[in-house]
Amino acid sequence: MLQHEDDPSPLQNLETAAVHCASAIRLSPRESRLHFLLGLVLEEQHYATEIYGLQRKGGGSAPREEENHSSVHRALMKYLDAWSLSPDSWEYNLHVGRLLLLQGRGRGALQHLQSGLALRPLHPALRFFTGLALLQQEPRASEDTEKEAALFLQQGLEHFVSQRCSKSWKEQDPPETLSGLNTEFLRGLLTLGELQQRNTRSGMSAEQVYHTAAVLAAQSVSLCVCGGRVGGQLEWVLLDAHFALLQRLDQQGGGQAMVVKRCRALTDLIGLSSIPPCQELLDLQEKTCRLAAVTSPRDGHALCLLGLAQLAQYDNSPDSEKSQEVLAEACLSFQASIELEDQTQGGPPPEQLTQQTWWQDRQNSENEKSAKASTARPKGVKGPSHPGGAKRGARRGRGGPSPVRVTAAVTKAPAPIRGGKAGRPVARGRAGAAAKPGGSAHASKAKLNKSKQACCPGTVETAEVPEAPVGDGDAASCPVNCRSHVPRLGLARALSRSADTREEAQQLYQEVISMAPGLHEAYMELVQLLEPSDPRAAAELYCRFPLRPVAQQSLHDAFITGEIVRLLLALDQYQHPQLGPSLVAHAKVMGLSSIEKYMDVLDAKCRTELLRSVYAKIHDRQEDDQELQEFFRFRCWI
Repeated sequence: MLQHEDDPSPLQNLETAAVHCASAIRLSPRESRLHFLLGLVLEEQHYATEIYGLQRKGGGSAPREEENHSSVHRALMKYLDAWSLSPDSWEYNLHVGRLLLLQGRGRGALQHLQSGLALRPLHPALRFFTGLALLQQEPRASEDTEKEAALFLQQGLEHFVSQRCSKSWKEQDPPETLSGLNTEFLRGLLTLGELQQRNTRSGMSAEQVYHTAAVLAAQSVSLCVCGGRVGGQLEWVLLDAHFALLQRLDQQGGGQAMVVKRCRALTDLIGLSSIPPCQELLDLQEKTCRLAAVTSPRDGHALCLLGLAQLAQYDNSPDSEKSQEVLAEACLSFQASIELEDQTQGGPPPEQLTQQTWWQDRQNSENEKSAKASTARPKGVKGPSHPGGAKRGARRGRGGPSPVRVTAAVTKAPAPIRGGKAGRPVARGRAGAAAKPGGSAHASKAKLNKSKQACCPGTVETAEVPEAPVGDGDAASCPVNCRSHVPRLGLARALSRSADTREEAQQLYQEVISMAPGLHEAYMELVQLLEPSDPRAAAELYCRFPLRPVAQQSLHDAFITGEIVRLLLALDQYQHPQLGPSLVAHAKVMGLSSIEKYMDVLDAKCRTELLRSVYAKIHDRQEDDQELQEFFRFRCWI
């Protein structure tokens, strides 16, 4: 958050400007320009707090979301006041229509935007937002209306690109209506990409539009220092643009390696996003992981990512009707990843993958489409020898999926662009538009964080072997799945969700610890399973953790040492060799106050020798130090 100690702060300047405009309005209430300027100031206050995180001096917390909505609503009211006094102003019609569009009031927005367009037919922003408004009308826009809207959107984008590519271009203050920080504009680009994808037209292709939206969204996210409502909208645009590019790449047969690479990158991006967990984010993560598994069904890393996504779905709604089915599929994905270790990525899909419901549904759908296509083909016309066609055959020739998989392309229509209404991502990202139990968001966040930590690029390694030329079926040229603790950790987590399989989960946790002795999460989660029934074994497990020197210990290490002390004192193990060193290490990392309650327990048990030793080591002194001796006498430890 940006806080300004010296007066005046930018936010105070905006408040002063608002006061001056309001005073001027009282003197000249019929002056439309004054109402319009006050609306601009109010809208700028909203973006100052949402994008740049500005706070009032002395403010203990960020402005509430209700206040930000109120600023936008008041800005709209002032724009309407200005328009009512000068209805023939194209500028007032533009801003009224734009904010009405932001609120999802497409019919009223279209009226104002068309009025402004009649006054300024060539204005790029008017044409762009008119195109968006046309697509939000009910009933659904006709094909001719879509063509007109696409033309308007294309012209707005071309104007924006030409302005940004100009050598004389400078960032405007305040920014122009068509700006990378304007989520309405970025959502409009995604809508344009969807229209271009459905119908071949002149101008920029759908891929170029999606790339432009992704680049602008990434730049805007880096400028949005406050991870608030607008920041969540911008991140949604970034994720949607990359997912649309991924779908286009797969539909066009962009190559197995490239599709899998993009799937992994998008999965990492989802894990790094600051969007609060919601059902739609989890669905996007699972769709991406499924596409990677379909494209390369014997890729152990892809199957591991799929299992993590399925486990996150279960944790988000463990009481749903299909929760047990989702959990079982997560276990199958992890088991397939483990089974394929030290094997090449070429060959038929593993049995654990083909048993999953979503895979079978996909296969049935593809078989039905292939059957319809074969019946519709005229007699005498010979089709391709494989259901996937020649383009997919080349992919199999590089050691890809076997003919069991009908096709790797995502044949369903792309997901609807989350924009038509710019406000929709807000409800989805900030409040979690998907209805779910109140506590599910917290559990889901934990699982997303675990997925992000466990599946970073450095965790699961793949032996990189040069790809064979297209058409070379030599399986030895395929990459080899390496052994990793990550799928075992995921499987252990999945098995620990059920009381019947917790013993298997404990064995897997032990295997993970043997493969990655320094992984904190494995120890913590295994102790949670052991402590209720065998607290002594839980304490001994923590004592086996390979702690680094105290000067290099992190907060995670401090958690381990604190748990060692807690468990040993609960078991009355005052003579345990790890008790003293753990007390010293925990105090040096977390501070002396963090062990005061433990020191009181030892004092009550008259463990004065241990207390003297611990206190001296914490302060890096000898026990016979004169000052320490006086302190020990004061505490009656001597």
